Amino acid sequence: MKKTLSTAALSTVLVLGMAAGAMATHLTQADQTAVSSAGAAKITLDGSIRERGRIDKKTTAKDSAASQYYDSRVRLGVKAQVSDQVTGYVQLVSATNQTDDTISWGKGSAAGLHNGGYMSGGMDITQAWINYNAGSWGVKVGHQPLALGNKVFFDHTGYGDDAIMAYTSIGATHLAGILIKFDEQNLNDSTDDLDGYVLMATQKFSDNLDAGINWTYLRGGSSGTELAGGMSLSNVGINANYRQDSLSFMADGEFQFGTVSDNGTNKAKAKGFAVKLAANIDLGAAKVGLLYGYGSGDGNAGPGSGGDDDNFYNFLSDTNYDTIIAGYRAAIPGNGLGTAHSGLNNLSEYQINASTKTTCPITGKPLSLMTSATYLQLNKKSAATANGYLGTDDSVGTEVDAIASWTLAPGLIYKVEAAYLFTGDAWKTSVTGPGNDPDNLYFLRHRLEFTF
Repeated sequence: MKKTLSTAALSTVLVLGMAAGAMATHLTQADQTAVSSAGAAKITLDGSIRERGRIDKKTTAKDSAASQYYDSRVRLGVKAQVSDQVTGYVQLVSATNQTDDTISWGKGSAAGLHNGGYMSGGMDITQAWINYNAGSWGVKVGHQPLALGNKVFFDHTGYGDDAIMAYTSIGATHLAGILIKFDEQNLNDSTDDLDGYVLMATQKFSDNLDAGINWTYLRGGSSGTELAGGMSLSNVGINANYRQDSLSFMADGEFQFGTVSDNGTNKAKAKGFAVKLAANIDLGAAKVGLLYGYGSGDGNAGPGSGGDDDNFYNFLSDTNYDTIIAGYRAAIPGNGLGTAHSGLNNLSEYQINASTKTTCPITGKPLSLMTSATYLQLNKKSAATANGYLGTDDSVGTEVDAIASWTLAPGLIYKVEAAYLFTGDAWKTSVTGPGNDPDNLYFLRHRLEFTF
């Protein structure tokens, strides 16, 4: 939900909000002229307030405890459209650090029990971009959310990237070229950078069929800290979506080549790939779907070891895609990326899911329900990881997820997410011991979110 304000109304809000710190400030003649000339600007405010509580058991060590806590998140965005051609947008988000936009309850209570506390954290900029649209073509520059295809290889919609995107449309064909600055360790040293170059095209063939293809080239400096120095990795993605009556299908294929690392002595050639397929049928009262995903893995420790590197390298946000626990709340053992959100790296997934939209019999409000069961399996059980994986088995286990979402009022949603992972023997590590079965994992989270 968004709220559009006139320039005069917005000015009133800003003046009142800053009055305490700017009582002695006076507009110069140039300032007054600038304000007057901006009178035709369309200013839009948007934002959200989210409150969550969770119980999170994401450690397989025998009899390990679950964590329990509440957190908050605040977002505030301002969009300014001064003409049909020029738009600017800035979005702020509460943040604990660069990769965590949640603020845990109670962490700011430095005053103790007597005076109460405050929300402890800062504000990060998740979006700050300028979009110039000349009609048949345009340029968007700044920090912006980006994703490719069906988000199998690349998805940074959560925090965004610093990028320059040029785009154009020719009928139903849309073309774009993107320069992404992933990493800039030292402004005076290009050997530690990581840059991304993207060419993409999408085509709407009919109301039922659309498809796209994209090519991403990642170039890392010789001493880069991202993945490995000397990276020269290409990823080609092909995706399609088809809808016909009550049926819908999705397909996405990702193929990698080039080198993951090259230090002048050892060169690791990229050989990774991934495939994701999904089919859904609308039965009227409910939708039922099947999903299959496969991502290649490597039996070596990762980049820099020389030879071929079969890991499917991806760049995904810290969010749940197909499952809630495995690959989101808990890092899958045997993945070659060393992160919790490793996507389809060294993983096969087989899922059946169902969803429905109805009315809550208690509140009378709209209610959405989703449930899924997913079997997960490693494709290379000998992959070496930092968490002590022993390579005894390739079964990650079976995860059961359920999500319920109530629309309580316009802009106000209450959501409950529950998940349970019956862990397989792939979780046996030096922590659990080869003779001990790893604990099952579970997750329960509820949230109240107001969006305006």
